[in-house]
Amino acid sequence: MTVTGCAEAKQDISVPDRIVAAAGRLIASQGLRATSVDDIASSAGCGRATVYRYFPGGRAELLDVTLDQGVDRIFASCSQVTDHAATLAEAVAGTINIAVLELSNDAVVQQLLVDEPDTIATLISPVRIEPLFERASKWGTANFSRFVEPAVAAHVGEWCARVVTDHLRSPAPIIDVTDAGLARALVEIFLIPTLTPALAAGLPNPIRSF
Repeated sequence: MTVTGCAEAKQDISVPDRIVAAAGRLIASQGLRATSVDDIASSAGCGRATVYRYFPGGRAELLDVTLDQGVDRIFASCSQVTDHAATLAEAVAGTINIAVLELSNDAVVQQLLVDEPDTIATLISPVRIEPLFERASKWGTANFSRFVEPAVAAHVGEWCARVVTDHLRSPAPIIDVTDAGLARALVEIFLIPTLTPALAAGLPNPIRSF
């Protein structure tokens, strides 16, 4: 591509998107601490003031936006898995497996896990992680309700998110859910049997099919 072509391609991308993309590239390659707002501005082809105009929180806000985009991609991938699943166990196991694999391939997350694990620990602390669990509950209602009642589906969605975030805390757990078969075993041993008591809690016919 010519220099002119490169410039035109850059103009086709909005300034905020260029800034977020630049932040993601730099954090993935050198970590958050080593990435300055000036670095991000230079990589995005804009000024420092422009970065702060769109992202007043600077690097921290850009990290949040970058990670949120990754979360969006994970939820989208998990939805594709549940759409093709024949049973609840298959849907849940597939969700956990694909989410963990997506995280394993996320360059920003992996860079932080290696060089700045304290940053990851802060991001998945109880206070910071709660909105993700709430989102996972809503996602579960939308994606698991064809197998179980909505209240149970919401619980299952949050359970998936907790399993995945636990994997982040301990990337080498006893049960390695990057293995699809082990993810299925985890679901069948630790989740599915706990759903039947929901009948006793007053939920109408919570389990439709496994």
